[in-house]
Amino acid sequence: MEQLTIWLASGNKHKQQELAAIFSKQTIIIPQEAGIINFDPPETGTSFAENALIKARALYRELDAAGKILPGESCPVLADDSGLWVDALGGRPGIYSARYYGKNSWNSDGSFREKSAPEKLKDEERNLLLLEELDNVLSTAEFAKQTPAARPVSANGRNRCCRFICAMVLLFKPERFFLVQETVEGEIVPSAEEIRGQGGFGYDPIVYLPEFNCTVAQLPEEEKNLISHRGKAGRAIAKLLNR
Repeated sequence: MEQLTIWLASGNKHKQQELAAIFSKQTIIIPQEAGIINFDPPETGTSFAENALIKARALYRELDAAGKILPGESCPVLADDSGLWVDALGGRPGIYSARYYGKNSWNSDGSFREKSAPEKLKDEERNLLLLEELDNVLSTAEFAKQTPAARPVSANGRNRCCRFICAMVLLFKPERFFLVQETVEGEIVPSAEEIRGQGGFGYDPIVYLPEFNCTVAQLPEEEKNLISHRGKAGRAIAKLLNR
């Protein structure tokens, strides 16, 4: 049987390779291979799931306009949105993880404050800013007044619970799709001195996994792929597809 082609709503070749290993019975293609350059739809959703759907539907429309969707043929699109959720920060940075720039990222009502001239921070800079914001919140009088039951507490008693979240969509038509959301539970390291690991990217060096006694960035690549939020979501989608 001919392999099913799945279009990936991302131009990230590393992500393409990672998902190709999971969807081994299918062929994963990125937008550039259809002549769709600079695919980057505005992520205007209020959740990971909404943003994943926005990306999938946007690519489906572009493929249709480019004549890649033929009558009677399937043209599935795969999209994901992911980020870091920190309990003590009320879920921040969440869907804004890639755009986060510290405690000044938020308006007084908690909404994200877009920069007029956004600059791309290095991962190391963003991680230090998140540690600073978390420490500021944990030291506030408002947080101290919360009852113990209301405070998010990690296994070792620190109020630093967090999780990576990935919502993944496999879309066949704009209103027909599979949607899966998965997590990896962890803790934010207690200080900049505890940042560990050269692997991974983004917030991986500041997310500690108690069951592995290391940060995500210290895990070997194969082991990380087995327990990662994207890996788990991808395998769940692949299982649905291959039933």
